[in-house]
Amino acid sequence: MIAPITARAADVLPVIRVLPPQCEATPLSIDDFVDSLRVELAGRQPHCCVVGPDSDAVADAARVTLSIEPCDAATEQIGVTIDMADPPRTVERQVSLADLPPEARPRALALAVAELIRSAGASAQPAAAAAIVPPDHPPDTPPPRFPVSANVAGEFRRYLSTDTSLWGARLGISLSSSRWQATIDVGAAASRSDVSLGEVSILEGSAGLFAGPRFLLGPVIASAGPAATLGWAQIVGRSSLPGITPGTGWGLVSTAGARAAAEGPASSSIRVFGYVEGGYTVRRLDALADGQQVAGIAGPYLTLAIGVKLGPS
Repeated sequence: MIAPITARAADVLPVIRVLPPQCEATPLSIDDFVDSLRVELAGRQPHCCVVGPDSDAVADAARVTLSIEPCDAATEQIGVTIDMADPPRTVERQVSLADLPPEARPRALALAVAELIRSAGASAQPAAAAAIVPPDHPPDTPPPRFPVSANVAGEFRRYLSTDTSLWGARLGISLSSSRWQATIDVGAAASRSDVSLGEVSILEGSAGLFAGPRFLLGPVIASAGPAATLGWAQIVGRSSLPGITPGTGWGLVSTAGARAAAEGPASSSIRVFGYVEGGYTVRRLDALADGQQVAGIAGPYLTLAIGVKLGPS
């Protein structure tokens, strides 16, 4: 006769239990959070993690309760309550997810919860084992609050009223949050065109500023807002016709307009990006031939650019 085997209370291993929020819409993936918390507490006792209500099969060494008020995907704070079994104690914290992109939120919350559990004593190893077994890995640092990325792009700019096209390149640095983005860039562009009395060459160097809100649209990050440039330009005229004296002019130029930009894929550190910009010339520089405007940096303009952005999104 074979007797049934039953588990004794002493054989039940204590665990860390996670009680998810009772919300249909959440600002982060709860499954990804639990996976990240398991990674942070791997190799430690008690075991992490059991998800869901209490069970007679396991004993809770610590209970992590998550709350979201209000139940909305736009909520930026998660309430964390940790109830310890031995010694009995409760730790409560509000963890902010503001300015974090959606894909970084589960790991950031897991880092905060793991630190609270460690400080409360739930994940401490026995003293003898701790002296022998080295830590699995150094503590991870949370993602930066305002990631910085670099970009390089080729640019085409058309001044519509002067029939002038400039081709160039720009190098920039972007500072971003989950909702806003600002970019500072520098660049140079050139143009050469034939006119009735000869040839006109334009060389321009400028610095630009763009700022505006950013939106995560699936794998694409979109942004829009005002843009402005300030620079120095030189116009050189050349002619082989008799009786024509070519001239050279230079001066400050500036533009103001609006830009719409996109980059992707959002999860990659190397992203393709581009933008469209339109506006008006605030400070102009004209090329004249026989008293008539034949080229120049003036009037309304349209810009197209495409390039590569490097760094966190």
